[in-house]
Amino acid sequence: MPVEVILPKVDMAMETGSIEAWKVSEGDVVREGDLLFEIGTDKSVMEVEAPASGTIRHIAGETGTQIPVGTVVAVIYRDGEAADAAPKAAAAPAASAAKAADAPAPHSTVSPAPQAAAPAQAEGIRATPLARRIARQNGIDLSRVTGTGPRGRIGQKDVDAAIAAKAFAGSVPGTSSAPARAPAQALSPADPGGRLEPFSPIRRIVADRLAESMRTAPHFYMSAQIDMTALISLQKRIAPRIEGRTGLKPSLTVILARLVGPLLMDHPVLNASVEGQATRYRDGAHIGIAMDRNGELVVPVLRDCHRLSLAELTESFATLRNQVRDRSIPAAAMRGGTFTISNLGMYGVDGFTAIINPPEAAILAVGRTVETPVGVNGKVKLRPMATFTLSSDHRIVDGVAAARFMQDLRSAVETPELLL
Repeated sequence: MPVEVILPKVDMAMETGSIEAWKVSEGDVVREGDLLFEIGTDKSVMEVEAPASGTIRHIAGETGTQIPVGTVVAVIYRDGEAADAAPKAAAAPAASAAKAADAPAPHSTVSPAPQAAAPAQAEGIRATPLARRIARQNGIDLSRVTGTGPRGRIGQKDVDAAIAAKAFAGSVPGTSSAPARAPAQALSPADPGGRLEPFSPIRRIVADRLAESMRTAPHFYMSAQIDMTALISLQKRIAPRIEGRTGLKPSLTVILARLVGPLLMDHPVLNASVEGQATRYRDGAHIGIAMDRNGELVVPVLRDCHRLSLAELTESFATLRNQVRDRSIPAAAMRGGTFTISNLGMYGVDGFTAIINPPEAAILAVGRTVETPVGVNGKVKLRPMATFTLSSDHRIVDGVAAARFMQDLRSAVETPELLL
């Protein structure tokens, strides 16, 4: 029998998701385990693999739109099976989502009606979902685009080339294709030129969440320059011991997370979140660590920073970092953060203000360590100084509460042995 491909439930809180990008096209032959599409949740993008081998048909649903968990988004016909009509519709999408809640695997059978294929798909034109979307946004007829992908499949670069040719042809009277060189004439305000590139799935999630944060949370900022002498010395002394036990050297970010964890237990409002007209205080310090993945912002959560040892946190951090690089990080590893640290010092940034990662109440931005002249016992000396900036949600964090946290942070960084 044909195997239905459903929109899976990738974490317990998920009710809907969006297909961010199809990696196959109508009629493609896939093997079990092949990547079919990327699914977007409210915090991450996950990859969904084929539950069986065969020919994929009835690809349904627009990319980027919310779909109930359990919706059938494609059907895989095994060798020898006829690709007949699309699956029958379920009674209602809500019922499909409820039924799917108990179905952890994509093999579960829930059958809402898939949406009709896009016109270009129906006409037999092979194109990626991203190429279709860009073409639709820019009024490009895919039947006039030459695909350079496998078996003539149209990709983003092919549509981009068609957009450029169309824009150029429109700017020169009597031309229908782009010549070798662009004319030396100004673009009109309605034609800004350049290349239009839709947000990636991760970029769209980040954009939505951070825009929401700035709209709903009244941010205020507090900075302090802190002497890093003791922390750098400690890192050098304990690195061989930690490496001997774990095979890994503790990074400055992990050491900071280990210091901040217990501080959050002493300053619970910095480890809290707003829920309606109430404050939700968290039992543990689970610190999100902002990471870059090929230009995308990802914030996995380093858990139990208030109680785990530096060696344990070093191992956990390495696991998260590798999963981010391999694009294999589970959705659960991106949830449940109570506070975030964003360290850009390694990029030469002196200091910056960060946007709070909702629903958290605060985020700590860390700049680079710089030899700076400071006054010490009446004398000017060079000391390694770093700028720490705390962004707080003023709905629940008052200025004095943030200042007390920063005061204790300074003490922890300048005398780290007391907490480690």
